[in-house]
Amino acid sequence: MFRSSPFFSYGFRPFFLLAGLLAVLGMALWLLAINGSPWPVQASRSTFWHAHEMGLGFGGAVMAGFILTAGANWTGRPPIRGPLLVCLVLGWLCGRAAMLYSGLLPATLTMLLDLLFPVLLGLLVTREIVGARNRRNYGVLTIVWALTVFTVLYHVAAIGSLSEESAADMQRIVARLFVYLLAVLITVLGGRVIPGFTGSWLRMRGASKLPGARDWLETGIVPLTVAAGLSQALAPDGIVTAVLCISAGAAHVLRLSGWRGLATAAEPLLLVLHVAYAWLGLGFLLLGLSAAGLPVPETAALHALTVGGIGGVILGMMTRVALGHTGRPLHAARITQLAYVLLGFSALLRAFGPLSTTGSTLAYTCSGLLWIASFSLFVWHYAPILTQPRADQPHGLANRP
Repeated sequence: MFRSSPFFSYGFRPFFLLAGLLAVLGMALWLLAINGSPWPVQASRSTFWHAHEMGLGFGGAVMAGFILTAGANWTGRPPIRGPLLVCLVLGWLCGRAAMLYSGLLPATLTMLLDLLFPVLLGLLVTREIVGARNRRNYGVLTIVWALTVFTVLYHVAAIGSLSEESAADMQRIVARLFVYLLAVLITVLGGRVIPGFTGSWLRMRGASKLPGARDWLETGIVPLTVAAGLSQALAPDGIVTAVLCISAGAAHVLRLSGWRGLATAAEPLLLVLHVAYAWLGLGFLLLGLSAAGLPVPETAALHALTVGGIGGVILGMMTRVALGHTGRPLHAARITQLAYVLLGFSALLRAFGPLSTTGSTLAYTCSGLLWIASFSLFVWHYAPILTQPRADQPHGLANRP
């Protein structure tokens, strides 16, 4: 039954839909919490639940959907589908349920349930990439397994003999490591697909000037992003973090400048990726200014990176991949374009709205509502696309990429 189901034919189908649903429901629960409502779920700490679920839950689902789908092209092997994909989805659902009720479950059981998804994802991706001797993507394996390591560290803080303050500090660090892991993944894969998609689109229109790359920048940008993320997570203030984050932000902006983003203004499916990548660079720049002692709230800078950068790339990639891999024209419908705009305003409000503590909760709430509206539009418009057979394939067959 599962093997012939269109929904379980490729990893992007269930995981993009689940990511969209969690983006909506998870943010709604968080907004209830920060506006003084009784915490509506049984998680032990609402703040860390929010950070964990946006990282491992939301980000991990998108990571799985994209890597499992792209991996079939990287390796030339059949995609993970059917019962194996169902098991991975169930592991993800178990983790979300365990985190939702972590206040009622033994800490060790919560950890084991939460680890089902990242461990199984790591094993499946390792089998595919190593089995195909696809050395170019061995770095992706490091990112996938880091998801498991960070999940263990997050739960060890709750299980171990640390004081409550030390445990909270450790979970804060791990929550930021989840963010920077996604930023590194975008640096690696976004650096391939954004200029690649842009170049293909420009060639179709007869353009002679195509996206270019600077070899020295491509060599250094990933380790620089890793260093900046680690430094900011471990020591948010100080000159070292400031220099690394500002350098990383400048590197991302310089990299983006060679991708001919302005030439894609007529194609929202492409433009959104360039704008989101610009947010990634801006986020690192703001984090650097915050670390240097300038009046830039750290959380505002962090959310410029997460909402505008990571959230924007995720929404842009999910909409494009869903269309391309289901045999539909690569054209953003008006409702998709509206989702992009709403997310952009959400990022602006979250990054620059809380310039002072006065009214910051209102800014958070309005930003969160715009985020919910954006991903609600994604779920509403793309749920039929993700659950139905390919548009260009007769008789409901779904095994083509």
